[in-house]
Amino acid sequence: MEMPAQDKLDQIFCQTMPDEEEKEIVPNLEGFQVTKAELFSHTREPALTIWPARIRFNMSCLRRFPGVTHIQLLIHPEQKRLIIRPCPPDTPDALRWAKGGGDKELMNRDMLCRIFAAKIFDLMGWDREYRYKIMGNPAAYQKEMLFLFKLSDFELFVGGKKGKSYLPGEWREYFGIPAERHEDSYKIDLADGYITTDRV
Repeated sequence: MEMPAQDKLDQIFCQTMPDEEEKEIVPNLEGFQVTKAELFSHTREPALTIWPARIRFNMSCLRRFPGVTHIQLLIHPEQKRLIIRPCPPDTPDALRWAKGGGDKELMNRDMLCRIFAAKIFDLMGWDREYRYKIMGNPAAYQKEMLFLFKLSDFELFVGGKKGKSYLPGEWREYFGIPAERHEDSYKIDLADGYITTDRV
């Protein structure tokens, strides 16, 4: 006679549940890599796209800073990192990254910046035939909320709006940053080499 379905489930559950007296396994993370988010679909994640003459932050970025119409851009040329810092409109070198405000809903906008974009392309050695997308990560400095973009972690797009995308070739050799270094790779110190941009 066949065992009832519920009895089967109970039997499986009993077999898979760990013994209460078993010690919890504490894994050694040495040798593990934190898989890069860029290896997965991330169309709704905060991102910056850079063209040879303009940049644009997606709506997911704007939603992280509700009501913020202006930002400062900070660049660390050696570390190849870009930070966005929310600021009031009258702050020196404040850049308007959103349309709307007041009674109107904020929307992202293209920020025309031929010279700035050219400097980024030169810094990174990028090909001006393509556009580059970089995912952002929340960051904090002295309790100030910022957003960090590692320019070396990019996705390259060929063609129009729905063009084909490519990741850096060297990523074929690994999944991501070693676990023991992952947290430190996103720490920032604004007193260490960051510079603000001129108006974009």
